[in-house]
Amino acid sequence: MIFVKTFKGYEDKTAELDAAVNGWILKNKADVVNVTAVLSHEHAGRAGSGDLVYTVLYRSDVTLP
Repeated sequence: MIFVKTFKGYEDKTAELDAAVNGWILKNKADVVNVTAVLSHEHAGRAGSGDLVYTVLYRSDVTLP
């Protein structure tokens, strides 16, 4: 079965988000099918940076944490 795991971070902290995704994949030995990234930027936002969302599709017989 194919499952979805979503990770959210900030566009100016991609290294932290990459580390979280890679760590989850290694820890759970996930059979990754696809990874997509979406950038959401609010022009009037206080932070001056947008949200970065990674969606990981993975194959498993059980739902991983």
